[in-house]
Amino acid sequence: MLNAEHVERVRITFDEALGLEGRAGYYDGAGALVDMIQSHLLQVLALVAMEAPSSLDAADLRDARALVLRATHIWDDDPISFSRRARYSAGTVEGREVPAYADEQGVDPSRATETFAEVVVAVDSWRWSGVPFHLRSGKAIAAPRTEVLIEFKDPPHLPAGFARYAGSDRLCIDISPGSGRLRLEINVNGPGDPSDLERVTLDADVAAGALHEYGETLRRILNGDPAYSIRGDTVVECWKIIDPVRDAWGRDLVPLTEYPAGGAGPEETWVGGAA
Repeated sequence: MLNAEHVERVRITFDEALGLEGRAGYYDGAGALVDMIQSHLLQVLALVAMEAPSSLDAADLRDARALVLRATHIWDDDPISFSRRARYSAGTVEGREVPAYADEQGVDPSRATETFAEVVVAVDSWRWSGVPFHLRSGKAIAAPRTEVLIEFKDPPHLPAGFARYAGSDRLCIDISPGSGRLRLEINVNGPGDPSDLERVTLDADVAAGALHEYGETLRRILNGDPAYSIRGDTVVECWKIIDPVRDAWGRDLVPLTEYPAGGAGPEETWVGGAA
């Protein structure tokens, strides 16, 4: 079972190649924090961190997610140190010239709306205490990713004689719309010298459902099954989680930086160490 005994940290990422795409009327009043982290990535976190429900009924699934969100808050309750914001400058994305966000039609530059947001949160439960969850989303990123990356703790001891250690084991769950993939990176004895550990990747495709994600959600709602919809109390919890960040950003306590459209976005960092 995934828990703090074995997991070092978790990153949930939704980086996309799309820019504003004419949505200034909505997006310029929301930004990446509200558009993606409050409404999407916190729900993914709840699915990753929840206890196994006793059934797949709506009540059990929604209760399990709600328990996680009630236990979640900004790491160290410090939104200044554990949040980042940025917006894209002019660049080229997939062969398209993209203007700086501040120059996009309909954007009010004085709002300082971010197109990239990252927060680090803690889930204060018996299972996840001490494990940082990084939630990140950015627009106009050259190599978009939609994934959950779980990094496992290093072994407490390697017997003498092992020549090298290839790095932490990692499980990557691709949650791209319409497709998915599981990738497990582990250290095993390589060919030749049995004391030389080498990296091996095991992966598998996850078949898409019969309907698009929104279609599946609507089908369930129309059939009277709210399992995939968001309950009101969990929406409130999501706002509670990000409100300290919104307040810090609104008071300009966290700088708004820039990254070029078509680049990799702001450099990735981890709590407690490098990316």
